[in-house]
Amino acid sequence: MPGALLISFAGYPYTPSSLLPDNGLANLAGSLAEAGVESRIIDYGTVSTMRRLYPAELTERLKPQAERLLSGGGGPDEEMQAQLRRLDAMLEQHRETQMREIALEIAEEVRNLRPDFVGMKLWNGEGFTGSTLIAEHIREEFPSLPIYAGGPQASWWGGEIYGRTKAFTCLVDGEGERVIKLLARHATGRIDLQSIPGITYLDGTKPRRVPRAEGLTLNDLADPIYDSEVYPAMAGDEKVKIIVIDDSRGCPHQCGFCAHPVESGRRLRTVSAAVLVDRMQSIIDRHGITAFRFSGSSTPGDLMADVAEEILARGLNVRFTSFGHLASARPDHFEQMAQAGLRSIFFGIESGCEEVLKQAARKRLSLDRVKSTIDQAQQAGIFVVASMIVPMPFDTEETLAQSLRFLREVRPDSVPVQFPGLIPGTPWWNEPESFRIEFDPAEMTEVGLDYKIKLLFPPSMWEEVPYRVNGMTFREYTRLTVEFTRALEQSGILTSVPDDNVLIADYAGMEPRQFRDLSRLWCTIGDAEAMGQMVATANRSILSA
Repeated sequence: MPGALLISFAGYPYTPSSLLPDNGLANLAGSLAEAGVESRIIDYGTVSTMRRLYPAELTERLKPQAERLLSGGGGPDEEMQAQLRRLDAMLEQHRETQMREIALEIAEEVRNLRPDFVGMKLWNGEGFTGSTLIAEHIREEFPSLPIYAGGPQASWWGGEIYGRTKAFTCLVDGEGERVIKLLARHATGRIDLQSIPGITYLDGTKPRRVPRAEGLTLNDLADPIYDSEVYPAMAGDEKVKIIVIDDSRGCPHQCGFCAHPVESGRRLRTVSAAVLVDRMQSIIDRHGITAFRFSGSSTPGDLMADVAEEILARGLNVRFTSFGHLASARPDHFEQMAQAGLRSIFFGIESGCEEVLKQAARKRLSLDRVKSTIDQAQQAGIFVVASMIVPMPFDTEETLAQSLRFLREVRPDSVPVQFPGLIPGTPWWNEPESFRIEFDPAEMTEVGLDYKIKLLFPPSMWEEVPYRVNGMTFREYTRLTVEFTRALEQSGILTSVPDDNVLIADYAGMEPRQFRDLSRLWCTIGDAEAMGQMVATANRSILSA
């Protein structure tokens, strides 16, 4: 019987990216195996979850409205808004019922497996709501069973989570591979909680935080486990078989908006090229999977160049995508990277105005270098994704026009555009007055823990988020986000396609724009059958490569 039950419930799969295997849980299972502890992974990021959380009778009813809204036909009129709100209420009620049933199913798993502990990955929005429901149900039925929680929400919000639920024995801040081994010892009574670094636990009624340990050496990570006996969702076509693989963690930069240093520390740590390619080879040999996405938030150019050389020297037939870092990119090696299988690279630009970048992002970035780097990557045949935050703090009508002109000149292959987000621990959160941001931390915590995205509606109809940027309300700045995105599309620039979706589209036999349009429709109306067919097609291509 497994000693650990590892659970990820992220809510409804809002994008195809939600269907990728969870490398974090696979890493934890590998670490536990190294310590002699068996585990079982329950991952709800699947096609079946998409089907389950969207009632079939709503899918056909929503299709005409969704096709109109997503085709750029303008926002919903009053009559359509009222209809969408009624359908959304039905959808919410259905999902609440399903989440309660999922909690009962997991409790049954606990009864059958009798694990020493449960580990849960906490996501935001519906994932947080559902995960706390699951944890509280387990706690009610198994009062003495340790339930540990990690993941993005635990790193961002920490002890604030105890203001919402007391179900968790502790919350893990940051990397879990070392901590999970210690938690396994705690679960069997061999060590005390307060001796475990990187956790927050309740000391009486107050959260107490134990400082993190030094970051892990990535070469020493245990091999992740994707075997279907341990990770049942890997069987069949429930997930897109693209493996996220650890190339680097941590970030020494302090971009105003970025949560990566909060999650994995400010010291950049990389795996050696030989070890990284060894791990790719191991996945190929064990599972036949040849598609990868590097996990790092700012993979250094030298590492990417070394990995490309290693892949080519071994003659591996792989395709992969990666984040890139504009300050360390190696354009002189882009052709070699493309030959090694690099399909797409993601660069964070955020603004086309150097002064805004310096003030709002604390980035000293030469836009001439950005233009040259993107151009050279595209010449090598690499699909370039360049993200933007619109509006940034300090943006004006003039600087936004400057950003738009810059993108029209540079013409990346895809430009994901998002409104400015506010995450605990970032400079924007810690020093809001320095960035023209206004908010009340207690109010933001209350809303932020389980803030839900509403795919049926444009952002202007989402719940108001209680922070201002440049004096603007949520409604006002998200309107600028939508207008900027529309202007890019009217200029023939593709938006809303991240690097991993480029790779999925390739294997599914689609162009990125076609894939974006279809998958967005499928997710909005809950068309699990169409999504499932796409996943099966992509997996066949991946496994036959």
